[in-house]
Amino acid sequence: MDSIVDMLFLRHFHGLLEKTKLTSDGYMELVLKRSYGEGSCLLKPVGKTIIVSTTDITFRRANGHIARDQPEYFYISLSHGTMRGITGSHVKKNGVYHQYHEAGCCHSGVGVSFLPGFFDPVLNSRRGISPDELELAFDALHSFPLIPDATVILKQIGEASFNGDIGTLWIEAKTLELVAIVLDWHRRINAIARPCLKEDDRAGIAEAMHYASEHCSEPLTLEILAKQAAMSISKFTAAFKIHTGVSAASYIRRIRMDKAMDLLKNTSAPLGNIAGMVGYKYQSNFSAFFREQFGVTPGIFRKKDSLFEHQVSGA
Repeated sequence: MDSIVDMLFLRHFHGLLEKTKLTSDGYMELVLKRSYGEGSCLLKPVGKTIIVSTTDITFRRANGHIARDQPEYFYISLSHGTMRGITGSHVKKNGVYHQYHEAGCCHSGVGVSFLPGFFDPVLNSRRGISPDELELAFDALHSFPLIPDATVILKQIGEASFNGDIGTLWIEAKTLELVAIVLDWHRRINAIARPCLKEDDRAGIAEAMHYASEHCSEPLTLEILAKQAAMSISKFTAAFKIHTGVSAASYIRRIRMDKAMDLLKNTSAPLGNIAGMVGYKYQSNFSAFFREQFGVTPGIFRKKDSLFEHQVSGA
């Protein structure tokens, strides 16, 4: 019978791997082929139903992989670099799993995967929480990836040094805590927050979001955006958080950083000019926010992207 490492990782990463090896701590390390990139993924099985993955990879080449005969499992992760944020997913048994990484993608962070054999006895059987609800909650993380309590737990799991029965118990408890936080967040978003917004309010928020996207090089104050939504500032602030799950300031920074990344990859404009094009008067502020968002400075990102593109085109 395949181990959880075989089922969830080796089966579909095989073509990208240079080698696999056991560390002195008994963990499995997957080392990427140098033609694809640099780095490795450290796997820590916890019993037979949970696996913790700690990843630090920079891809030289664009790559994708597909797994067609996966077991059913849930996955939640905290990623940094160019894949920053919390994401979750539910892969159904015998479903098709796709993943794609662009050249220059920097992926570092921690993920927790668990089979229904972990979920069912505790939540499904004893608490009546169905896998369907958990699937919806995890999928929603792709649109609303900011949950501070979940971020803290994932960081704790990634930094933990655990062995034996006590370590297994600790990770299982933290995984349950993580599931509880995500479910609570999803229920509050759906059962309390969303019905409070009228159709006109949702349309107003959508108009403000569109305006912010089109005018991200200009000053974007709450007053300006609230005017676009035809709301008072206090109502707009609350409604925006309800509608999107993040603050207006976080949303603005995200779209500015996304545009900055596109400009760095596709233009030769100086960094100072790019800072202005995404709404920052001072290049130092722009660089600090970019590094916080993607894990590298704009200058380093541009150099790496240029190097990767050269290597791929010359391959």
